[in-house]
Amino acid sequence: MKKLFNLLLFIAMAITAMAQPESMIGQELLHSPAQDSVLARKLTYPAYIVKPRYVPTTVDVLSINNSLIYVNKQDSLFNNICAERGKDGKWTMQTRLGRSLKQHWDEGDSINSKGKFTAKYMVRSHPWTHIVLQEQSRLPRINFEWFRLAVHLWVDYIRQNCPNHDVQILLTMNWGYNNAFDHYTEQNEVLYRNCLALAQECNITLVPVGLGNQDHFERGGAELANKLHNDECHPSWRGTYMASCMEYAVIFGDTPLNIGFDTPKLTHEACEEVRQCVKRVLDKFVQ
Repeated sequence: MKKLFNLLLFIAMAITAMAQPESMIGQELLHSPAQDSVLARKLTYPAYIVKPRYVPTTVDVLSINNSLIYVNKQDSLFNNICAERGKDGKWTMQTRLGRSLKQHWDEGDSINSKGKFTAKYMVRSHPWTHIVLQEQSRLPRINFEWFRLAVHLWVDYIRQNCPNHDVQILLTMNWGYNNAFDHYTEQNEVLYRNCLALAQECNITLVPVGLGNQDHFERGGAELANKLHNDECHPSWRGTYMASCMEYAVIFGDTPLNIGFDTPKLTHEACEEVRQCVKRVLDKFVQ
């Protein structure tokens, strides 16, 4: 009962922290000239944007993230996938629940007010091979300018301060909310366009997780897409497993069909379905 209570408390706190009403964002920011330009572009799936520049012998990942990665411990799933594949890979999370990349940035470069190491300190303290940027759930969709500013700040900082000057930076695409399936496709398209535009601007790699949500929706409607959701924005075990498989496939340039690790939280058949989904998504970028 205590574990269940703690889980429910965590979810409630995360949703409260992340649930910034769209009405609080000025309309001039919702429809900035920069985002209008992004939305007007032809929808493309460039192969280079999901291809690793190189695959190091040892993969050492740092993620600057919030609860979208923290829920269900995506780092552990990724590490288990690597181990099963015989890869030397380790993921370290730098988590602030409900926080944006800009709020990570504002914590400073050493220790925050709670005595914890900040993301900037983590970036400059170790020669990471990969650094993953995960934005707050809805911000990349409703406020492109704030999202853009934060990504540019982090990309510049990482390139200037990470001890590994060949560090690869990955931007993880978020997904639409399941409380508005009438607009699910539209939300996922805006998220993809905005994330792709920034990945191209900054010359970094895109991990198109939200396209996996869209693939589920296109194949099975709200019922299948809901299997990836734990609530309106957080991933279920299926959603976290899908994100882990996609991060693995992008980082190692390996087909997800080679993954043999099944999370015990899902059936073998469900894990196979997820890996097929990840392959379909990444195959879009081979055209």
